[in-house]
Amino acid sequence: MLGSYKRYWEPSLTEVVGLSVPVGAVATFLTQPLEFVKTRIQVRTEGIGLRQLRNELGVNPWRIFREIHETGGGLSHFYYGFDAALYSRLGYLFIRNFLYKAIYDQVKPVKPFNDLTLREKAVLSGSVGAFAAFVTSPFELAQVRMIADGGLPQPIRRNYKSAFDAINRIQVEEGGSRALFRGAFAHVVKLAALNVSLTGPYDYMKEKIWLVFGDFGFNHFLALTWASFWATLFTLPLDNVQTRVLKAFPDPSKNRLNYQNYLDVFKQIYFYERVYGFYAGAVPYYGKMFLTAWLTCTLVNGVMDSQKRAAGLEEWQI
Repeated sequence: MLGSYKRYWEPSLTEVVGLSVPVGAVATFLTQPLEFVKTRIQVRTEGIGLRQLRNELGVNPWRIFREIHETGGGLSHFYYGFDAALYSRLGYLFIRNFLYKAIYDQVKPVKPFNDLTLREKAVLSGSVGAFAAFVTSPFELAQVRMIADGGLPQPIRRNYKSAFDAINRIQVEEGGSRALFRGAFAHVVKLAALNVSLTGPYDYMKEKIWLVFGDFGFNHFLALTWASFWATLFTLPLDNVQTRVLKAFPDPSKNRLNYQNYLDVFKQIYFYERVYGFYAGAVPYYGKMFLTAWLTCTLVNGVMDSQKRAAGLEEWQI
């Protein structure tokens, strides 16, 4: 009988934001060393063909990890720039999820068993995600520069003390608030591509595995492994472009390569580094992608499932 069980449950705005932000903080903390190594690899790789060096000298993550670790400071060295990464990630999650849930609750059909269409959800998610990415791009700029700093020659290092010190100095030294949004377009496009290339393959593979094997514990793990591969394939070139734009100095004499626009970045990467340049940092980038997605899905789904049970839903509905 249709009325014998609770047909509908949905998290509140407070639950969505209150859960996603702490989970994002945990994921950011655990993946920061991977982000650090990935960015240093990208800095090392820039113009590697111009310097007549082999690509593997720039893209080998184990070599880069050992070199960074041997400079001293232990694991704490890999957390330089973590505050900027944390502000960027948590700000993005808060703005995106708050706006999405608030707008969703206002525009969805009145009947609780109805919902927005997939196209409406995609438009809403893409719009609020782009806005959140743009707003938080100054912290992304600070993060990339702080991590890249140790890979630059000593005389031209910026030596930012913190994320807010970086933001303040960028405003003062590079022409005001507008300078804080250097590379914001690349940041927005990368995150939009990431959402599409991660969620689509994940949903597809999870359904296929379920149809073949049923509801087993490894479905989630295998689907994320598959989806992280495609997300890396499609978004790492964009991430490499973003890193080069963000770390660049206004003074052309301090840059290894200078770029006129985004198209010129793509052209010079291919000219000096070929395809390898677009995928510099692939191993740590994939590791960060998978670990972030796994932590997020595992923790969020675990809490949501317990809340659904508490709300009276049957097991087959969860």
